[in-house]
Amino acid sequence: MPILLAGALWFGGLGLATDERPVTDAPAAAEPVTPTEQTPGPLLPAAAVIGSLLAALAASRKEPGGALGLRPPEDAIVVFVPGHGQGSGPEVFADLIDLMDLDPDDARFFDYRLVTGGADPITASQSASIEDTTRALNAFVGGVAAEERPIWLVGFSKGGATVANLVADWDDGVYGPNNSVEEVFLLDPPIAAGLHGWLQSVGRAVGAIPDDGGYDPVACSFVVWGCDDEREHLGEAAGVDVLVIRNPNAGITNLNDFPDGLRVVDAPDDGPGFWEQFWSNAIGLPARVAAAHESVLDDADVASCLVAEMGEPGSCPLEPAGPQRVPAPLLLGAIGVTLGPKVK
Repeated sequence: MPILLAGALWFGGLGLATDERPVTDAPAAAEPVTPTEQTPGPLLPAAAVIGSLLAALAASRKEPGGALGLRPPEDAIVVFVPGHGQGSGPEVFADLIDLMDLDPDDARFFDYRLVTGGADPITASQSASIEDTTRALNAFVGGVAAEERPIWLVGFSKGGATVANLVADWDDGVYGPNNSVEEVFLLDPPIAAGLHGWLQSVGRAVGAIPDDGGYDPVACSFVVWGCDDEREHLGEAAGVDVLVIRNPNAGITNLNDFPDGLRVVDAPDDGPGFWEQFWSNAIGLPARVAAAHESVLDDADVASCLVAEMGEPGSCPLEPAGPQRVPAPLLLGAIGVTLGPKVK
C-alpha cells in the first residue's frame, strides 16, 4: 500500500501543471510549447512517504511492541524484581522497558535492601532468602496497590522465583491475594524441582548456577504419603495469571519439568545451543549459559510477548516450551562450578 500511495503521489504530481486553465466550450488556440526545465517538486511527496516508511522501520526495530500497534495499558504499573547479584532495578531492566515502550514513570522496582537493610543492593540480593524476600515483596506490592491501578509483576531469575513463591502464598491464603495484580511474568526463573532444583539452590554460593534463594516448590508429607507441587495451576486460586518465559539454550537456569496448569513458553536467543558450544569451545560453556540466561532482558520477542499479554492474557506469540537442548543438569552444574562466572 505505501508503494501504491507513493506511485499515486508521483504520477499525480507529474499531471499537475501550475498554469492549468479551466475547460471551456470553445477550444483555446494552440500556443507554442516552450521547453522548460523540470523541477523536482513532484518528488517531494514521494520522498516524504519514503522517509515515513524508513522512520516506521526504525521504530519497529527499537520498539517492537509499538510498531505492532501494541502498547502497555495507559493505567498500568509494572513492578520489576531483579535477580541475584544484580544492581539497581532501573539499570537491570532499562533495555526491556525501552523495548516494551513502557513509560519509565509507570515502572516500580523492588530492592533487596528492603529485606536485609544493608547499603549495597548487590550484596543484599545475594544474601536474601526466598521466604524473607517473599514477605518483603508482598508488602512492597501492597504499597504499590495503594495507587489503585492495575499491576503486572516481572521477575527475572531469583526475582522470578520470588514472584512464583509469592503467588503460591496467595494461592494458599498466607497473605491473601492482592486484587490489583493482573498477571505475573517469570523470566528464565530457577524454579526447577528435584536434582535440578537442588543445584539452583547451591547456586547461592558457587559457580555458573543461578540462585533460587532456597526456593523449593515441592512439599512432601508422610502423613498423607504424598507430595504437593505448588507450581501446579500456580495463581489459579488467587485469580492471577502466570506466564513463564525461558531460554531453552540456558538449561540449568530455568526449568525442564512442566507442572500441570503452568504456562511456559520458549524465547531462545541466537547463540549456540549447549552441544554446539560444548563441542566448539567447552571452556566457554559457562559464559555462554550466563549470556543465554540474561538474553531475556534484551529480547524484542520477549518484550512483545509481555505487552501482548498485558492487553489480553494468553496472547503471547512465543512458542510453548519444548525439551531443552542440554544434557542432565548435574553435568551442566559440575562444569559451571568448575569453570564459570556467576549467573545472576
